[in-house]
Parts: sequence; structure tokens; C-alpha cells
Amino acid sequence: MRLPSVSLAFAVGLLTHLSPGAPAACADADAPSPVGCVERAGAEVPEVSLPPAARPAPVPTPLDARGLAVEKSYAAVFRILSGENRCSRFFGGPAKAAEAFNQFARRLSMRPLGNRLVAIRMSGGFAYYRNSLTGASYRLFDEATLNLDGPLGPDAARPSAPRMAVGSFAAHTAQGGALILLHELGHIVQGPDGDWLLPNDGFDHALSARNTRTVEAHCVEQLKAVRD
Repeated sequence: MRLPSVSLAFAVGLLTHLSPGAPAACADADAPSPVGCVERAGAEVPEVSLPPAARPAPVPTPLDARGLAVEKSYAAVFRILSGENRCSRFFGGPAKAAEAFNQFARRLSMRPLGNRLVAIRMSGGFAYYRNSLTGASYRLFDEATLNLDGPLGPDAARPSAPRMAVGSFAAHTAQGGALILLHELGHIVQGPDGDWLLPNDGFDHALSARNTRTVEAHCVEQLKAVRD
């Protein structure tokens, strides 16, 4: 089964100079369009049969965050998604949301992307996953990269680093980092209507900002509770 190739990049704005109308900063900006990335064949995972008398699937256990690209932010986001709250319901409920996030966190790698305004880039083809035991439907990209030079990188919190904003939060804070990850999760989780919860926005700064506002509107109370 051949699935389309896309490129997504989460870009943030400088706190000192926000330009909502500016084009998105994307590490694949040399490609003429999102479909200019290399296409790869996707593979669908066989569905798991749910016995009629079985109880709803439990929420998956948290991963050992050591060594994950999102080691600093993983625990806070998993707590949000694995609890019963408005934010986890937006992502399909705790069991679905936590499963998709765990798989995304496992896949994410780290390297410099050459642009400080890009936090995470997902590109290439993707495999579609459906688990009928949990009800989770999501996609995982061939390439999912956390930018070491970006707002989730190790140097982002230094006083000399550029101050950037994501939604209502500073990007280098725990709340900002959690919102970035939740935004990316919205691109991989499939909603009940068959569409991804958030439309592709890697080449559209204005749409990326709207997507961030959508996630923040559903998750603001949980994000405010996140502590550094």
C-alpha cells in the first residue's frame, strides 16, 4: 500500500519579533512543495481482534524516558495524555492518545536541522497503524527529527539563546515544550472523521499557528499545571 509523502515542520516565533504572515521555516525548504520530498511505500499493521467480552484496553505504561529525544518533556506529556481530561479526549482518550505518543516518542531522533525556529520535522512516507484493541489510529513517518538547535534542544534555555514563543508559552519552558509535542501528536492521530486531527502545516506558518491554538484551547488547563 503506497501512502503519500509529506513534510511537516513545527516552527516557532521569536518573542521579540513575531511575524504571523511570514512563510514557515522548514528544513526542507529547498523542496518546491510538501510532495517534493522522497516518497516511500507505507505498510499497514494488521489489526488486533478484540474479543467481544473483553474490557476496554488499559492505558499503556509509560516508557523509560532515558535516552529518548524528548527525555525532558516525555513524562509531563504522558501524564496529560494518560489521564481523563479534556486534552486527552481531544486525542481520542487516554488509551489511544498514550499509545500514539509512546510510538511517536520511540521514533523521534535528534540532530541539528540548521534553523533555530524549527522544533521538530516529520517527513517522507508514513506507515498507518490501527489497533482495534485500543481503538488507536495513527501514522508514523519515515523521518521524525527533533532539532538540536531548536527550542527543545539542550541550549534553548540558556540566557543567550533567542526567546521564542509557542502559543501562550515561551518555547523553552516545560509548558512550551509540552505544547510543541502535543501539536505534533495532532498531525499523526486520526480523528473519528478519518482526517488527521491537525492538517499538514509544514510550509504554512499561519496554519501552524492556528493548529497550535487549537491544541492549546483543548489542553490549556493541563499545560498550565506542567512544572519545570
